Amino acid sequence: MFGDPLSLPVKPQAGDLWVAATMVTDDKLKLGLSRILLLGPDLQIKAALHTGDFGMVSGLAVNPRTGELNALDPFARNVTRIDAEGLRVPGQASLLPGRGLGSMVFLPDGGALAGEHLSGQAPPFTGEGRLVRFDADGRVTRFYRPEYHGGVMGFLGVTHLTVLSDGKTVAYVSETGHTVYRYDIEADAQLSPLYVRTDPPGMVFGIAATPNDDVLVSCGNEVRRVAQDGSVLRAYAVPEGRGWSFLRVTDDGAHFWAGDFFSGQLAKIALDSGELVASVKLDIPFGVTSIVEAKVA
Repeated sequence: MFGDPLSLPVKPQAGDLWVAATMVTDDKLKLGLSRILLLGPDLQIKAALHTGDFGMVSGLAVNPRTGELNALDPFARNVTRIDAEGLRVPGQASLLPGRGLGSMVFLPDGGALAGEHLSGQAPPFTGEGRLVRFDADGRVTRFYRPEYHGGVMGFLGVTHLTVLSDGKTVAYVSETGHTVYRYDIEADAQLSPLYVRTDPPGMVFGIAATPNDDVLVSCGNEVRRVAQDGSVLRAYAVPEGRGWSFLRVTDDGAHFWAGDFFSGQLAKIALDSGELVASVKLDIPFGVTSIVEAKVA
């Protein structure tokens, strides 16, 4: 049914990109056959892997030590792992099965921090919107209970997060909420919000940190660069559309990727100049949710 391969037909190479690209079949809930694509440097699809789940892959994270990809599906409550050779890693990504984790970043100590994407009582939106910390072996070491907005529908927890260069300050959002929050995972303390969007429609979506700890905030039809004092330094233009929702700064720190959830378009933009340097429209509406660079074994 899912076309569920045990590995990719090709090995990821330098310059390749992993893209979360779920095949949506439930138009009401925007869920479907969870899938990951591998794109080459020319932005052409090289391979696809169906996770075997029905849900939506909402976040991707690559372990910088091992090159292993973690594909988080909060609705299926599963994490699919693919090693740097393109082989599926069996089993759960952690000792926390059954939780709707939707975003993850790796920490300087080799561990990871994940956000619980959902917050609600009724399936399929059950969850508590927590931050979950793992050690380098994937074992849960701590839970945090941060403030969060819930989004316009009220069932979203920590949907996107980034960790600043100090390794302890986390910026995060509930997408479609209005606030970029901050949390100190060493002190286990809520910090003052970084940014609150007040202009209509008052919603923020994905975030990403630049090398100097400015935070990029996607706002649907543009991307704003916010300093740590909360001031907006600049706005980046994106291609036409209003669904620009997820962000990823490139490993070299010179560009960022933005994605339009409504159309499936991806755009690569220079951080300094704001120039659009690459773009591709995957024609996968309501399914493209994350992008990350592959690591070569």
